[in-house]
Amino acid sequence: MRKNELIHLHTLLVEIAGDFLDRGIATRDDLEPYHRLEIGPMALRSCRDDHETAVRTLSTALAVSAARDLGRDTDVVPGQHLLHPHEGTEQSDTDQRVRSH
Repeated sequence: MRKNELIHLHTLLVEIAGDFLDRGIATRDDLEPYHRLEIGPMALRSCRDDHETAVRTLSTALAVSAARDLGRDTDVVPGQHLLHPHEGTEQSDTDQRVRSH
């Protein structure tokens, strides 16, 4: 995905996060891991990797919030290591995407 597409997706996820907050599906604490990154969709000078991390973190936080709201098991939501990056030292890289060179 190109950087401009990633920024567009980032913007859409921020809109969804606002809706989740308004509807009580998510709390500010749920979104804290995303806010700690200090990379918003308007951080146009930030590198593509920073936006990708922000998008992945925000989408994970939203997925956990949605699962909890639906009464589903939140432990099965992938990517939760992004929400707690400093817990445990034996985090394995489960990213299975093919990297371009």
